[in-house]
Amino acid sequence: MKRWRYSMLIVCSLGLTACQAASYTAVVSAGDRTRDHVPVSVELELPTGAPMNAAAVSAQGVAQPAQLEHIGRNRARVWWLVRDLEAGQSRSYAINLQPTASSGPGDFRWVDSSKAGVKSSDLLHGDRPVLRYMYTPFDANDIENTKKPFHHVFDPDGSRPITKGVGGKYSHHRGIFFGYNKCAIDGQIYDTWHGAKGEHQLHVEEVARVEGPVAGGHTVKIHWRDRDSKPFIEETRRLMVFAQPDGQLLIDFESTLRPVRGPVSLAGDRQHAGAQFRAAQEVADNEKDTRYLRPAKWSELPTDTTFNTPEHKDLPWNALQYRLGDRAYTVAYLTDPSNPGHAEFSEREYGRFGEFFPFDVTDERPLHVRYQWWVVATHDIPRERIESQYQQLADPPKIALQRAATDLRTSPRP
Repeated sequence: MKRWRYSMLIVCSLGLTACQAASYTAVVSAGDRTRDHVPVSVELELPTGAPMNAAAVSAQGVAQPAQLEHIGRNRARVWWLVRDLEAGQSRSYAINLQPTASSGPGDFRWVDSSKAGVKSSDLLHGDRPVLRYMYTPFDANDIENTKKPFHHVFDPDGSRPITKGVGGKYSHHRGIFFGYNKCAIDGQIYDTWHGAKGEHQLHVEEVARVEGPVAGGHTVKIHWRDRDSKPFIEETRRLMVFAQPDGQLLIDFESTLRPVRGPVSLAGDRQHAGAQFRAAQEVADNEKDTRYLRPAKWSELPTDTTFNTPEHKDLPWNALQYRLGDRAYTVAYLTDPSNPGHAEFSEREYGRFGEFFPFDVTDERPLHVRYQWWVVATHDIPRERIESQYQQLADPPKIALQRAATDLRTSPRP
């Protein structure tokens, strides 16, 4: 199954010496649609002997931020945003890797936000929080507060979380979360959606962090555990947030589930399984202000207020629109086409929505899913604009790469 379906190209090693930096030219082709603030990346083998910690890109002599993400020994991914590239056009970007890096006041960065008895980390963009990762270790004496890690999402201006945490209507619904209410293994069924009987999800470690001017995020390892605290699934979950215009957030979510002690059958229903988004409790207190905007094919369907609406299947995207105080939000849930098909979608007026599909997880066939949430601080978003945002995910721009070697002593600085 395809991984990292951003626009990305992998480049073989150049075998450069320690006195050289790698220099590349990437040609980005828009294809059939206009590209604006679309994240792209290339994956590179780094020269040996010269540590590279920064990147710069320029197009037609105009420089813009880029970001180097180390992903292994002598390997890195370079990120930048393609802006204002019209359909049918191409643009050449000069990419220069550098041995030094410096952070700026507007960069993405992680800070610890833990309080007494609660573990959390905030992803800031400049001084604005955009995500909060909640990962308090499981405590059998405090199941409700510790049974699953999740991510809060903030208003694009950083003023407040726009997602729900512990408590409120259906306390187990929390921010961006992922689980199944029927995880079958060894003749037993465990419920990592509700987690009411001791089965739970446990944050094990943060595998990697991403910080810089283009994107911020992290990769975490999470164990899905039975009632005896024995893991049966190991999840690798990666969230990224990309720089966007004011009033917007673009959140990318990827998760891979692998069995720990034998095949696991994941089942349930659209109301109690899958990758989900839950809006703040205030939405449940004012359901009349909630509505959903869907692709044209599904536009006339009523909100799914039953437990079985057969027409709500295989939606490429769906958008929840709600209010918190005097602020309006549109949250578009975008499904990567590489995800397993035959997905059933659930939407609730209290602000929880997402899709579900059954899956048998084995060593030979782990489950990999990818979604994006596009958050906009307005309701004034036409269906066509969300469709365009979805197409950036489904049909990313193409990249062709040329490469050359340049001397570090004469290489231009970002």
